[in-house]
Order: sequence, then structure tokens, then C-alpha cells
Amino acid sequence: MDEMAELDRLWADTPEATERDLAAARVALLARAAAPPGRRARPRTPTRRRYAFRLAAVGVLATALTAVIIATQVVLGGPGAPPANAQSVLELAARAAADQRDLVPGPGQYVHTKRRVQDLRNTRDPSGGPVLGYVVTGVEERWEPADPGKPWLLRERAESVTGDPVPRWLWDRGAEDTLYESSCPGQRAYVRLGTWPTDVEAVRAKLAARTGRDPVRMWAELQQLVAESVVRPSLSAALFQVASELKGIRLIGDAVDAAGRPGVAVTMDAGDGRRSELIFDRRTYHYLGERTVNTRDIQVKMPEGVYTSRKGTVTGTAVLAVDLVTALPEVAPKASRLRIPC
Repeated sequence: MDEMAELDRLWADTPEATERDLAAARVALLARAAAPPGRRARPRTPTRRRYAFRLAAVGVLATALTAVIIATQVVLGGPGAPPANAQSVLELAARAAADQRDLVPGPGQYVHTKRRVQDLRNTRDPSGGPVLGYVVTGVEERWEPADPGKPWLLRERAESVTGDPVPRWLWDRGAEDTLYESSCPGQRAYVRLGTWPTDVEAVRAKLAARTGRDPVRMWAELQQLVAESVVRPSLSAALFQVASELKGIRLIGDAVDAAGRPGVAVTMDAGDGRRSELIFDRRTYHYLGERTVNTRDIQVKMPEGVYTSRKGTVTGTAVLAVDLVTALPEVAPKASRLRIPC
């Protein structure tokens, strides 16, 4: 047997790795290395020369395998190695989303989403002082029907507040239900997202038409669409791929979502004192959530007056659950009821 020819044949079956297929190449290489050799005539006691040659061949194979593993860790952000760049993270996120299934509710079912939310609010000081700005952190749940003509429910529960000191009664009202009714299908996120294509070129063209191809505007639109499209990963995959092509994106190796989960983030500076981020699990690259961070103090003008949103203020959402249910939960007796005209 010609060991060098065997090594050449082994490598010929493993294509040169790229950022997109290094993981698959590694698996293929390991499998071939572990496969038992075929039957062949050989002396029972190898000569010293043949034995030394085999040791050398094993060393070459081990060195090559180590190189593949190291390269894989660099690209995929394996143990001890950060992700290569923002583009790589988004491409991996697109692959992770493509491996998930879209939610397809049956007749009478509801799409249920649960998020932890950091929401910026403002109010005038009850004592007659200046306008106050603060961030309320809590949980938001939505139940949206796929069937037309049915109401959908928003349930919010505040948990804590940061920023300007405000009386607790202003922000902590327990669980609040809002029941929405409308014959207009576009009001519901699930139905609205169903009108979007999942082909990357078509998504790119639609976003360009809506934003004039401005990278900052496209990023802002993507951030909102990604947050909604957790019910439709096939769309998320296309959105991440388009996002990876934008100029101005950069990588944040350590980020935390609104639920306190660590991850990696891809960010873009909005140019107005804010930095917006998409956050992903650092191992699976599944989407965790989005957030916006003030990079400086921002003066916010409201009808009630002007207040300062401080540097370091964080708003955003973190996905906690996405599933299908057969009915709305029991609605609170004092729920707000809103009818939205088309």
C-alpha cells in the first residue's frame, strides 16, 4: 500500500474549507480518519522502514487535523477563539435560523411570543417638576391568531425601573391586558410577515425600496423585522444574510441581552448618539434579542417638555418563548379594549 497516495485520496475527499463549511469538513475528516482500513496483503511484521514511514504519515495527518480544528475554532468562535468578524457571525446566524422550522398554526390556533422588554418612557414629575425619563423592565406576551377577524391579546407586566426616580405607582400597575380588535390583517405581526419573501435577493430589494439603500436605515428596519420574525426563521435567515452585507457593522465579542443572557453582538452606530445591536448565542448563534445603547447623553423633546436620556441607557427585547397555543388565556376583567380601523 502507498501511504502517501492514501493520504492524497483522503484529502481529495475533503474540499478546501471555507467559513461556511469548515465545520462539515472537520466532521468528514474525523470520520475518514476513524474508518477501518480495507483488506490488503502485508507482511506480518513490518520492516523498520515501513514502521517509521507509518509513524511519519500519522504525524502528518495529526498536524493537518489540528490545523483544521484550529481554523474551525477561529471561524466559528470555538473554545478560546472569538468569532472572526461581524459578517461571519451574521452568516452563522443565518445558517442557524435556516435550520429552524417556521411556526404554521392550524385553524383556531394562536402564535404566542414571550419577551423580556426594556422600554424607555417619560412623564412629567407629579410634583410639577421637569419631565422624567426612565426605563421600565418587564415581561411582554402576545397571542396573535392566524385566522382573520379574531382579536389578539397583549399582556404586559413591569418588574423594575432605572433612570430618573419616579413614584412606583406610575410604572408598576401589575399585569395589564390590552385586547385588540381589527378586520385589518396587516395589524398582526404574524400575518404581516407572511407577505415577505424569504429569497435573499428579494428581501434585499424590498428593504432597499423601503429605505433608499441607506445602511443605517436598512439596519434599523432589519432590527425591527428580526425581532418580529422569530415566528418565521426562514425570513430571519434572509434578513441576517442581507445584514451581513451592510457597511458599518462591527462585532462586539461580549454582550448581554435584556434577559441577562451572555452572547455576541453585531452592532451599527446610528450616528445620533445610539448604537443598536443584534445579540446571538455565542455557541449556537441562535438569535437572543436586540438592544439599543446610548453612546452619549441625548436630549429628547416631547410635548410635555425636554428630558435627558443618559449615556449608557439601554432599551431592547429578549426572546423567551415562541410557540403555538389553542386559545387565548383568560382576559383580565379590567382589560383595555381597542378597535383599530383599517
